[in-house]
Amino acid sequence: MKNNLYLRSTFRDIRSSLGRFIAIILIIFMAVLLFVGIKSVGPDLETSIQNYVVKNNVSDLQIVSTAGLTENDLKAVETISGVEAELGYSFPYADETHDRALQLYSYDKKAIQNKLKLIKGRFPTKSTEIVLDIALEKEYPLDSQMIIDSDRLMKNDFKVVGYVESPIYVNKEEKGATSIGNGTIDGYAYINEVAFNHDAYSILYLRFDDLLNENIFSKKYSTTLMKRKEQVEKIVETRKAERKQELVDQATVEINKNQTELIQNQKKLDEGQPQLDFAKQQLEQEKNQLTTQKEQLIQMYGETAASNFADGEVQIEQAEKNFEEQQELLSKNQTKILAGQLKINEAKTEVADLNTPNYFITEREANPGFEEVTSLSTRIDAIGNIFPVFFFLIGALITFTTITRMVEEDRKVIGSLKALGYRNSEISQKYLVYALLTVSIGSVLGVIVGTKLLPPIVFKMLSSSYVFTAYLTNFWIGPILIAIGGALIATVVATIYILIKDLREKPMALLMPKAPKPGKRILLEYITPLWTRLSFNQKVTYRNLFRYKARMILTISGIAGCCGLMVAGFGLRDSIGGAADVQFNQLNHFQAIVIVDNNATVNDTETVDIVLKNEQEIKSNYPVYTTQVKFKQEGLTDQAATIYSFSDNNQVNKYFTLKKANNDSLTKLGDNGAIITTGLAKAYNVKVGDELTMQNADGTKLRIKVSGIVENYLGNNIFVNQQYLEKISGERIRPNSFLVKTNNMTVEAQNRLSKKLQETKQVRATTFMSQQIEKQTYASTNFQPVVLIFIVLSGTLALVVLFNLTNINVSERERELATIKVLGFFNMEVTMYIVRETIIFTVLGILLGFGVGKILTWFIITTAASPMISFPLLIPISGYLFSAGLTILFSLLVMFITHRRLKKIDMITALKSNE
Repeated sequence: MKNNLYLRSTFRDIRSSLGRFIAIILIIFMAVLLFVGIKSVGPDLETSIQNYVVKNNVSDLQIVSTAGLTENDLKAVETISGVEAELGYSFPYADETHDRALQLYSYDKKAIQNKLKLIKGRFPTKSTEIVLDIALEKEYPLDSQMIIDSDRLMKNDFKVVGYVESPIYVNKEEKGATSIGNGTIDGYAYINEVAFNHDAYSILYLRFDDLLNENIFSKKYSTTLMKRKEQVEKIVETRKAERKQELVDQATVEINKNQTELIQNQKKLDEGQPQLDFAKQQLEQEKNQLTTQKEQLIQMYGETAASNFADGEVQIEQAEKNFEEQQELLSKNQTKILAGQLKINEAKTEVADLNTPNYFITEREANPGFEEVTSLSTRIDAIGNIFPVFFFLIGALITFTTITRMVEEDRKVIGSLKALGYRNSEISQKYLVYALLTVSIGSVLGVIVGTKLLPPIVFKMLSSSYVFTAYLTNFWIGPILIAIGGALIATVVATIYILIKDLREKPMALLMPKAPKPGKRILLEYITPLWTRLSFNQKVTYRNLFRYKARMILTISGIAGCCGLMVAGFGLRDSIGGAADVQFNQLNHFQAIVIVDNNATVNDTETVDIVLKNEQEIKSNYPVYTTQVKFKQEGLTDQAATIYSFSDNNQVNKYFTLKKANNDSLTKLGDNGAIITTGLAKAYNVKVGDELTMQNADGTKLRIKVSGIVENYLGNNIFVNQQYLEKISGERIRPNSFLVKTNNMTVEAQNRLSKKLQETKQVRATTFMSQQIEKQTYASTNFQPVVLIFIVLSGTLALVVLFNLTNINVSERERELATIKVLGFFNMEVTMYIVRETIIFTVLGILLGFGVGKILTWFIITTAASPMISFPLLIPISGYLFSAGLTILFSLLVMFITHRRLKKIDMITALKSNE
């Protein structure tokens, strides 16, 4: 009965100190909400992506070849157990009418993989019908006619019958790169498979049975996919020679056919010439006979007899003319035969010199936007391992302090209960119930809101960027248990700790108030000229600061932590969003890159150079050799890189800033080695002087010596001297690209330049760095919702921390404040007695918070980085100012609340509290 009455007093205490009870719940709630919420965003996003992949049967692997693909490739791949393979057509097309670069695909209603989602209209049923990317609806209205002028299609006039979303393109805005136009795909289209006029297919989609039910983000999936990919690589390695032989055989058959026709034609020609010569000879004889007869008659009968031969002469002249035409025709045919033979000889040479076809195998992450959304999940998860944990530690610290203060305030009650015979376990029940109530309410609310509200808010903000429509939210046991465990430590364990400490004391000691801490001389007092110039109130303030060192450290730490979290939020926003700006404006010093057609000759390249030099907007350009290479190492993911080969090493620093990774000094390109970027160096753990093996587009392995490692944020680059590259590759290197420096160009000016270059028929693609900056900036905006939530919750935590710590400070010193009131201090002077300390704590906390925020930002961006993308440490001045301003604003608000409370202190009651 007595225990029930005692426990019921818990609720009376809650009512009497409702503000403290709510403050503890609020701190636990926010800490659990952020930790569980952010730790749920990544897994929920992964689950949504997983369901999307399964629902739409998105391919695990895709194969393309430089020589196209055939049924033989399909049969070869199908020898792998559990594989599901489908062939398809695909090619880029530049629609000059609408100035759009499109990627065209074949549509097969029987296809199982990469299922299209119909948004409007219907799927194509005829060879003259087409469905388009929903983003192209305005340019190509429903039921309109679309002209596609390509020899790869049977027809060129198509009717728009619908709009779709393709699972190959998960990002609504970013459709990937292309080799036409300005280098960026504007949309995609699907045409009935029977409309294509290809001899070979373009792409081979693969799915594997043993991966269907695996989580695509799991290690098991990655391991199994790697094994399957290795199986496919072995098959296509064999297929290279087979495919080359198929091409040789096809070409040989065609050559032999043409050669046979040519021989037959030559034979006919050879047979026709003698016949023509014989006929000409006969005609010549008849002509001679006619001339002789004519002369004889003229001698016998005179000139009048010559008129009898007029018709015969006309006929002979006509016959001669016919013979001349026949001879001319024979000569022309002979010329054609010789030209045909020349072409056949060239074809034979081409067949003899035919390169072995290369096969390229790409994973699902190579699909436009897919790697971006999966890396977004990874980044959020990485940040979730740091940001919420730090947030939680601050909340736990403040909660621990609040609970400790609550138990300390009840020392007399605990002493009285012990004196009345209550056991320690019975006395503890009340405080444990109090702590369990706060942790239960705060944790339950935090888990529910964090799981069901925070991820959907993030997903809602992302919905405009991605095609995912179903975002699933789940209760993830791991983060929930960790959050609840942390909350229990901060409340229940804190309560147990302080109870054990106090319950060891005798009832008499508990009934007596704790002796106040003695005042001590502080360092400032030994600096006499400074100390003597301080006012009485200032001296009291500084003494109190060092008198209550634990409270000072706790308050400064709490403010610094909250301010640091806000600074880190702004730092993350600018660091992730600023990677493109640093890369393309500070490290790269060219505004465009023009890629020349693979078959372009030296004269063709000079033609492009002339066009560039004649353009007023272009400051300068420099020809370089560029190509894509891959780095392979067992146990590591393949890494791609772009080679930039310069014939003149002095030109490198005009177009790139080669800043060393470990300091700000610059490095220069040498003649006997390659400079690589930090992503490759970290991925393969190499340093200057080491060697790396890379594989070019033809599958040839090249070994390079690392002569330098430089800073880079987006992708990986390799800088080499042209002669060194020729030396290690054994091939002659010829420039195939132009690095172009331009003035500030509008989008229209860029498009005009791209079109002018395309008209030379020698340019494969023109890519402007402004487009890359826009692309990366757009990608970083997908991360902004998470950062915004961090900043808002950090600011809210700062308000709660300031209020709670100030409240505890006032509660602990209520007798002291009542005493100075009795001594005649006015209300404002009493308030300033506390506020001066708060101001100092706030200023020191803000300054320390700047450092904490910088360290937090660095740690998070380092953790979130990958070999292909890293982030510069960028914290804007506005971020510092906003964080400091918000902290000061909350301090002022707390000061105002404190002032109102201090005015209501009952001096008599406060001074009698220990009696």
